[in-house]
Order: sequence, then structure tokens, then C-alpha cells
Amino acid sequence: MLIREFQDPDAIKLAAIGQFLLKRAEDTASVKPMNVDSFIKIAKENGINLDRERLMAMSQTEPLSNIITDIQGDSIIWKGAQPVTPDGETMSVDQARRKVNQMAKRAIDLK
Repeated sequence: MLIREFQDPDAIKLAAIGQFLLKRAEDTASVKPMNVDSFIKIAKENGINLDRERLMAMSQTEPLSNIITDIQGDSIIWKGAQPVTPDGETMSVDQARRKVNQMAKRAIDLK
């Protein structure tokens, strides 16, 4: 007897779209959250029947769980989209700005 595991073809298509968008954002150095409605619109344009509830459910399972970290309100948080501190914790935008300002001041003081 042969047993096969079947994956939802829509999940595979969404993972491909998500991977494309993530890599495109990384290439342009603009990895940031994406609007949920924009992602749903892209999915529908590619023949995938998707709504917010289905996206939430699919983002918790593979293959989308490998690309989407979280969905917060109207934003999709991609894997690798948040700055990471040396100790492995993520930084908020304000923390990252303070850190950059501190580093810039140190660099100016060295001159």
C-alpha cells in the first residue's frame, strides 16, 4: 500500500509568492512588514481564493510558517524582517535608531 501526503496547492503557491516578496524586499534592502490586504490582492490576482481568516490559518502551518513570522493587525511580519541584537533578541525601530545614533557619535568622536 502506498501512502502519500497531499499538500494544499494554494499553500504552495502562497509560499512561492511570499518567498518572492521576501527576497525582493531583501534585494532592495527594504525588508519590512507587508499589508495583509495587499498580500491577499496579490494572491487573488494569481488565482488563489484567500481571505484574512484563511491566511491566518495557513500562516501557522508549513510551508507559509517558514516565511511568515506573524500577522499583527494589518501587517505581515516576514522571517528575518526584524533587526537582531548581538544577543539574539529583536530590536524595536526606536532601539535600532538609538543604536545607530550611538555608533555614529562614537565614530565622530574618533576623528
